[in-house]
Amino acid sequence: MARLALCLLMFLGLCVPAAAQELRASTDKRVYLRHELVNIYASLKTEQRRSILPLTPVGITSADKRDAECTVKILRKNRLIKTVGGLDEVKMKYIPSLDRWIINWPIPWNPDLGEYSAVINLRLGGKRYAATTGFTITGRKPKQMDEAFSVMNIEPGDSIIQRVPGVGGRSVRIWENYVLWARFMGASALWHCVGQSQLWNRLDERVFPWDQTALNQVTNLGKECHKYEMKYGTWITSYLVLGNRHDLSPYKQTIGYDRHTDSLRKLIYISIYDRKRQDDIVELLKKMQSNPHVDHLGLDYMRTDFGGYEYADRFVKDMPIEEAPEDWVEMTEEDKMLWLARVLEVDKNKKIEEMWQWWRAHMMSIVISEIVQRAGINKPLWLFSLTWKQGKEHGQDPLMFIDAGVDMNAAMFYSIDKKTYPFMAEDWRNYLKQDNTNLLAGQCVDWNLLGRTTVPPGPEEHFLRQKIAVDRFLPVNPSLGLFWHDLTRAFKGTRGPYSALEWAVTGGASFTYLRRAKGFFPFSVAWDAPDAVKLNEVFTVEVNIKNTSKTDMDYYLKLLKVTNLELFGELTQKFNIGPGEIKTITFQVKAVEKNWKRGNTQMIAFMIQYGRLETQQRYFDFKYLLVE
Repeated sequence: MARLALCLLMFLGLCVPAAAQELRASTDKRVYLRHELVNIYASLKTEQRRSILPLTPVGITSADKRDAECTVKILRKNRLIKTVGGLDEVKMKYIPSLDRWIINWPIPWNPDLGEYSAVINLRLGGKRYAATTGFTITGRKPKQMDEAFSVMNIEPGDSIIQRVPGVGGRSVRIWENYVLWARFMGASALWHCVGQSQLWNRLDERVFPWDQTALNQVTNLGKECHKYEMKYGTWITSYLVLGNRHDLSPYKQTIGYDRHTDSLRKLIYISIYDRKRQDDIVELLKKMQSNPHVDHLGLDYMRTDFGGYEYADRFVKDMPIEEAPEDWVEMTEEDKMLWLARVLEVDKNKKIEEMWQWWRAHMMSIVISEIVQRAGINKPLWLFSLTWKQGKEHGQDPLMFIDAGVDMNAAMFYSIDKKTYPFMAEDWRNYLKQDNTNLLAGQCVDWNLLGRTTVPPGPEEHFLRQKIAVDRFLPVNPSLGLFWHDLTRAFKGTRGPYSALEWAVTGGASFTYLRRAKGFFPFSVAWDAPDAVKLNEVFTVEVNIKNTSKTDMDYYLKLLKVTNLELFGELTQKFNIGPGEIKTITFQVKAVEKNWKRGNTQMIAFMIQYGRLETQQRYFDFKYLLVE
């Protein structure tokens, strides 16, 4: 026993202190939202141990670490993840002042939610080291959206709004017409643009940044909407100034690029770096947030269009851009902007282009988050977003914006030709399969944007596109709504050769189509009208209503007096039918005009109300006939 103890003492005496190098990995936090950058760190730590042989390595300098090869790969369930720019392995950069390697990893578009692993490999001084750390990607749950939520919008232009045809009674103020049109269409809500900055010929501080006409209508409009069980929302045209005197603007404009002159230029969009603009937006949102008659808050033009080059330096610092010039730090701000502009718009570098798109969406998400927090917003917030490639080309992404604080994405499915629209809808369907969101699909009352079509007529094309959206999106994204944009356009030249009523009917019919798909209506409708009629000859429209509920119900069926029709008899029929019963109503009609500008077509339309006659209990259908 004594001999064994002596041997142990001799062994310990031969051991000498030794330093072992261990690579350690970490992230700046454990859980990330989809719009955030994952900050990954790696550092070599020395541990003192005892060894028979001295293991202390030859001294490693900062220069050695700077020249070392340190990379990171991201795995999910042992599968290598490729992020924006096609990156599946990213080089980490050594920072001497921190004595560690760092990298910002951009989360891929629309990623799987859950656990991820960062695997770091380091080659230094002829040795290899490895370390792993984990993190989680999650998504924010937005406020719940009403079922089959359907919205009528209105932008400034109230002086041209006329009342709904066929609505009698007292004369009303112009703003009351907004509510009457929204109610006519059976809208769930009226959304109203109350914050739009304009500079025409001069800067008038009495109406800048916000015109007072719309703001003075807010409380009355909210009260009036609530009388008819409609929600009322107000929105701001955020990072844009309209007009012809941007030189008078107190805001900093975003910077774009002119390929023809190889020079930078100012755009009409406002830089998201401009603190005064954010302050003005926040102050107006605070007022709307505190107004009890406002239910929803909205933001539009939350993008930089094709600008944003003033952010070039931060973009290169934030993202794993290996192509940046070696003398980047010494370059002027203008040279940095020109380098990025040329890479994107002249060289068409796809890798950097996708990283630029992602980073702009990331930055806009940060701005949204700041605005929400500073304004103290707890009402549902919506944002109008572009739809081609989910808005990525303009620095937008619906799910990133949801995580930043948006509750409803109002996606503008316009400015696309008829042939391409189904492909864009399919692209969105695939996007929504990955993760659901509160989505409102919108169409514009704009005959030009709809291709100036007469076959089908413009308003019918509007409806058909909304029908495609419902058919493609609803099965994979149950939280779907629609919006009709907007009432002002229905009274402008953008309506084409069609009346405001026709556009409103097809808008109401699209709301009906969504509600019918969601099983809202306790009845079914079958109706018939000829496909073609002779000018000035009477024809018959037949409507059959079947009560599919288990109780008796009152119904009101109204044939709508559309332009160029002569209608005979009682246009509104009131009746009660029991469960399973069918009521047949016929109307006599005559087309009194042919109009070649609209392809000699004529709308026939009707509306059904039932039960307690609530605004949302309206059922529309229509058909265009050929007048021969």
